[in-house]
Amino acid sequence: MNTAKRTNPARVALTRAIESKVERMDMAGLLDLAAALKVPVPAAAKAVRGAERQPLARSSERDGRVLRGSGVGPVVSPAEGRRRLDAITVDDQSADWIESELVGAGELVERLGISRGTLDNWRKANKIIALRKGLRNFLYPLRQFERRSPVSGLDRVVPFFGSPEEAWEWLVAPNRMTAGKPPIEKLRNGDVAMVTSAAESAFDYA
Repeated sequence: MNTAKRTNPARVALTRAIESKVERMDMAGLLDLAAALKVPVPAAAKAVRGAERQPLARSSERDGRVLRGSGVGPVVSPAEGRRRLDAITVDDQSADWIESELVGAGELVERLGISRGTLDNWRKANKIIALRKGLRNFLYPLRQFERRSPVSGLDRVVPFFGSPEEAWEWLVAPNRMTAGKPPIEKLRNGDVAMVTSAAESAFDYA
């Protein structure tokens, strides 16, 4: 009977797959496989393995040069460390919105002498900034009001931002597009067009 007919097709396919895999392995992989299968390794292959595992000589050693760093520097006292940190630390004025005076709806309507309905209408029309507190309550920054009304222009600025919190943070941070002043102060001075233009381009360089 023909030997090819007695050969198991699955065995042939598996053998070819293994051979193909082995042919693509590098020397290090082949040596590891030989070790796992306990196959004797020729002396020539052992020599190659030793060469591959030899650490590369540093360029500085080949040149005869030795590179040395300056180290961690002199140790200073905690007081001197704080002094040096203070000298290079820049205040993050973008967090000023957190320090703004915030009041709840009840206190605000009492201070302004308005109805709760008026406050809700202002909020829904983006005429004021309302920072969410919980699921249904809001806090209102007092800095956005002039006398008994919201400063003009907030409804033109707020739509450019993803949330009231983001809009308020932008409004109270000094901005080069508003002459280095917080945009909310420019709105209070009536510079609505300037602040609107600045808000429109707020993310141009993000």
